[in-house]
Amino acid sequence: MPRLILSLLAIAVLFCLLCGPVTWVALRLWRRGDLGAFRPVRGVWIAQVALACALMFAADSAGLPNPVGWMVAIVLAVSLGGAVLFATWRAVVRVAVRRR
Repeated sequence: MPRLILSLLAIAVLFCLLCGPVTWVALRLWRRGDLGAFRPVRGVWIAQVALACALMFAADSAGLPNPVGWMVAIVLAVSLGGAVLFATWRAVVRVAVRRR
């Protein structure tokens, strides 16, 4: 039973690491007046989870050493990359709306 609880805790922490930066970027944009910042977040979360799962499966299939380390590195890279792409995309949308 303790192993199950620790596994669930690890999954919850990894999910928070994966989805936290995008949510933080959306919250900052929303506080600055971008009222539509939270609309695409659900799609970004799904894309991040799918990409992270695919990369973890590829790393496991390749037989890389230290699978837990690779899993954490993949989650952090996908998370930060998704947050940067989301912020860039929202900035481009904001500039396009202002030019109309």
